[in-house]
Amino acid sequence: MKARIENGQTKIYKSLPSEYTKDDGTVVLNFRNADAETVQAEGFYDVVKSSFNPLTQTKGGIQFDSENNVFTSVVTDIDFDQDVDIIGEDGEPTGETEKRFKVSDLKSTIISDLKGNANKRLQSSDWQVVRKFERDIDIDSDTQTERSGILAELTRKEAEVNALTDYADLLQYDKTFFPSEEEVI
Repeated sequence: MKARIENGQTKIYKSLPSEYTKDDGTVVLNFRNADAETVQAEGFYDVVKSSFNPLTQTKGGIQFDSENNVFTSVVTDIDFDQDVDIIGEDGEPTGETEKRFKVSDLKSTIISDLKGNANKRLQSSDWQVVRKFERDIDIDSDTQTERSGILAELTRKEAEVNALTDYADLLQYDKTFFPSEEEVI
């Protein structure tokens, strides 16, 4: 894919035109197969896909990177330290500010998700816990071991989340409890 600046705008070409009319009116036949020097002399440069993390960065429009002679998207880090004005009940700013992205709110959400994940994993054996409580029938040792492992993993992950202080790190936190069998292999 190539792009060039035309009338102040970036125009993207999936493929080069087979014929190209230069600014001086001359026509270049078989332009699609022209060498890189000829193509670049007419302002056509490769479009390079920018790598970016959508959780912590935004990708803007395509611009020309003169250092590398390519067109690429502008990648900008999200400012997680933004302050915003607090709006009162009357719809007017109160003069106070607060963080737009609150670490404590995100921690609460992640911990809630972790607890939900643990709950799903524990549900299949909850009946044994109820049976133990109601009728004093012992819980299988395998089930006890499995439940203890799930609860220990929940405690470990909660401690990891609570130790994080950066919003971007929290966004990228891996909430999976145990690696799947495919990840272990």
